[in-house]
Amino acid sequence: MTPKQIQQIDEEAISQYQIPGILLMEHAAYHLFRHIKEKYKKGSILIVCGPGNNGGDGFALARQIKIWGNWPMKVLMLAGQDQLQADGKTYYRICQHIGVEMIQVSADNIEIVYKEIMAAEIIVDALFGTGLSRKVSGAYADVITHINRSSAYIMSVDIPSGIDGTTGQIQEAAVKADITISFSAAKLGLYIYPAIDYIGELKIVDIGIPQAILENIETPYYTIQKEEMKKLLPHRYTRSNKATYGKVLVIGGQRGMSGAVALTSMAALKAGAGIVTAAVPRAIHDIMENKLTEIMTIALQDQDGHIAAEARGQIQALIEKYDVIAIGPGIGRSEAIKAILLVVLASDKPCIVDADALYFLGELIEVVETRKAETIITPHPGEMARLTNLTVQDILDNPHTVTMQYAVKNHVISLLKIERTVVADPKGNIYININGNSGMAKGGSGDLLTGIIAGLLAQKLEAKHAARLGVYLHARAGDIMKALKTEYTLLPSDLYQGMDEAFKELIDD
Repeated sequence: MTPKQIQQIDEEAISQYQIPGILLMEHAAYHLFRHIKEKYKKGSILIVCGPGNNGGDGFALARQIKIWGNWPMKVLMLAGQDQLQADGKTYYRICQHIGVEMIQVSADNIEIVYKEIMAAEIIVDALFGTGLSRKVSGAYADVITHINRSSAYIMSVDIPSGIDGTTGQIQEAAVKADITISFSAAKLGLYIYPAIDYIGELKIVDIGIPQAILENIETPYYTIQKEEMKKLLPHRYTRSNKATYGKVLVIGGQRGMSGAVALTSMAALKAGAGIVTAAVPRAIHDIMENKLTEIMTIALQDQDGHIAAEARGQIQALIEKYDVIAIGPGIGRSEAIKAILLVVLASDKPCIVDADALYFLGELIEVVETRKAETIITPHPGEMARLTNLTVQDILDNPHTVTMQYAVKNHVISLLKIERTVVADPKGNIYININGNSGMAKGGSGDLLTGIIAGLLAQKLEAKHAARLGVYLHARAGDIMKALKTEYTLLPSDLYQGMDEAFKELIDD
């Protein structure tokens, strides 16, 4: 949810359900305390409090540590008590009475403050909450810089201070946390770059907001989570054969680019499709025959190593025999590809448009808009920029909005491949991937994703479900293999092994 929605939730809990705000603050502090208790071994704890309710959470935590933990602890105050909300002031006064050591930061003691930061074993960042809308400067920025330079374990309260909770942008300076404990629901900005580099582990905790309030708040934003993905797995039947699980036709390849279509085809089969056929230009057909054992191959008419326009009739006849069409991996940008893509889009078969096939999609968008079958597109930011006539920076600055608007306007499932892949459906719902790593940023990874989605789509999943589950399996496979290899040495083909484990996790749990 957006910070504005979270504020609305808190207000409704207080006004409609008569839950005191101070009780919500106490619950929040309790979750913070529990986590510190798990981490604490020895040394000092430093709670850095700013204005507003975030600072109040810090004082509420200080009370619990003093009474239940009785560990070495100090509180740094970067705002006076008059800048706290009413509940925060109550906890501040309690801390005064129970003997919590509190240091008011000023120009006179700033060097002492820096030494306290550097000496701490655990730092709790309770400077700014999700409502921050201004640039961080002055003493606040200096303290954040020193927190980030320290060797302490850093826990941010609700959101790392200095991050915009809606856009994920850094307000000049931001705390780089080891863990962020967020209340009630995750804030949208935490899933957007560059915030994702600052949050560390993200943990969402329940502070006692009635479920009815959460359910009544309308939001188009969802994360792609394991528990829901388990429910989306296609069913496997005891009495079944290869036709039961669908037939995928992959159209792509050119001379020098046989790997892309091979990766897509194998991924579709690994994802559970019953039959996968790779339709490639004759120039690389023999190479494909040698590469692929379990995949059928068909040689298409070609010209200069690319699929020729004359292959349209051949492809049209092939499409009738298949349940799902994936077009684009390694296909190139010869003018003939536009004619081939038109044949696919004019069919009544679900299709996935990827890679260079997207280059021509904008010229055929009227065909896309009127398709009866489902369409999935899988652009990276450069390809999305061409489709939308925006700049790449425009896409990176507003990934969720751009992806959603394109999906709604053109009646497609739009999948934007960024560090946290975004899937949007024609109803305006936005699904955000939370897995994956930089080891997957290599040529071929996207081709594999297209194949996984195609294989799931062939098993009769709705397009939005196939896209979400495909993104999850792809990213989770990458994380599994990262643990076995490294982000440096991870190869797209390694993800086949990772897919085995990713499926097992969903099946066995």
